[in-house]
Amino acid sequence: MGIDITRMTSKGQVVIPRDIRRDKRLRKGEKFVVYDMGENIILKRVDGLRKAKDIREFDSIFSSLWKAAKAKGITKADIASEIRAYREEHA
Repeated sequence: MGIDITRMTSKGQVVIPRDIRRDKRLRKGEKFVVYDMGENIILKRVDGLRKAKDIREFDSIFSSLWKAAKAKGITKADIASEIRAYREEHA
């Protein structure tokens, strides 16, 4: 599972990092369901084959994300720092 940090453009576009696009074989025009979960936004690929069964799937995803972040050397402090920097830029 990949994890990275990205940013949104002035047009509201968010870039999915190249390694993740390649690993997931994402193509131009792919569609995603966007979940608003409080402070979190989750993209779920619409592929017709797999559908989110329920919230337990997301619990599993978040657990895996933290493990992947740790393996890549991204800490909660790094994420908090990115959030602070963003807020300072836009204050």
